[in-house]
Amino acid sequence: MLEIINTAVGLAQKYAVDFVAVAFRRQTYMNMLYLLFTFPLGTAYFVFLVTGLSLGFHLVGIWIGIPILMLVLLAWWEMASFERQLAEWLLGMKMPPMSREQLEADSLFERWIVKLRNPVTWKALLFLFMKFPLGIFSLALAILMLAVTLFLLMSPLMYYAGYPSTPDMPWYTLEFSLVAFFAGIPAGLLSLHVMNFLAKLSGRFALLMLGISQKKEDSAMQEM
Repeated sequence: MLEIINTAVGLAQKYAVDFVAVAFRRQTYMNMLYLLFTFPLGTAYFVFLVTGLSLGFHLVGIWIGIPILMLVLLAWWEMASFERQLAEWLLGMKMPPMSREQLEADSLFERWIVKLRNPVTWKALLFLFMKFPLGIFSLALAILMLAVTLFLLMSPLMYYAGYPSTPDMPWYTLEFSLVAFFAGIPAGLLSLHVMNFLAKLSGRFALLMLGISQKKEDSAMQEM
């Protein structure tokens, strides 16, 4: 019985340390930086792709649209490459290559054909479009959690500053502001854990969409 209690206490201490240590890890703030980049980058990708693809398809009938679409394809390939680098720099992800066949293509036309045949090209396009709604969600969640945490931590100062006024909120007492302050510390730590989890999901999504699958990579290595 004593051994079970000691094990439970040890696990509780470990989880408590891990819960608090999130605020002192460099990777936590790298993850937050990655999520903050999601909204502006996603917005830029969405506007560019919608404009470029719409213009290109609209002008296909007079042949001008074909080079426009080719340029847009090249642009989204480079955007996907940048997103891969971003995931590696900020999230510490080890990304698989986008293609191995491209190394065997000699002429420019062959390279375009390789890109069109590569499933990663179309997965990357979907990824870039998905960055926009994911960016909105990440930004809204970050603002919500930051606002709640700051409200709780600033409650004693707000009380002494007379905001909100007591007649409007009679329950907003000194005791409540102190309880809110101490509740703000775990709330802030929980927010960091949520951000880390969201960044981890984003990294997994980038890993899935911006690189060839492990099976395909293994088969390519065997053929070489």
